[in-house]
Amino acid sequence: MSQAPVPAAPPAPERPLPTPTRESQPFWDGMREGRFLLQHCSSCGKVRHYPRPVCSHCFSMESEFKEAPLGGSLHAWTVCHHPFNFFFKASTPYIVALIDMDAGVRVNAQLHGVPESALKIGLRVKLGFEPVNKEVTLPVFVAE
Repeated sequence: MSQAPVPAAPPAPERPLPTPTRESQPFWDGMREGRFLLQHCSSCGKVRHYPRPVCSHCFSMESEFKEAPLGGSLHAWTVCHHPFNFFFKASTPYIVALIDMDAGVRVNAQLHGVPESALKIGLRVKLGFEPVNKEVTLPVFVAE
């Protein structure tokens, strides 16, 4: 008597990862090196974040990346119970935070190590670095 073959388990979902562009590659290189690099307009000096080819203030296409401080404060957050991607299902619930960085930009990333009950506008956090593979390190936030 032969047994029916056991169906193979579906493949595990892959983690969604950024696809660096010509403009954002220095940002992602900095993340991999453990440095928070922000794009600055070479003409007017304004910070551009997210990295992009044209300054929204003076329309210059010239820019340079400069290291920025890692601190910031909680502007808003959401507790995710239903992930947008099946990769994150095992992590639910998790917190995604919008942070007002001391460098003058807002950054959106997961917040680790802070219980939901401790969340409040203005909570001080710092940017951390989560290596995913040899090429990609993602930003995360942790309590300061």
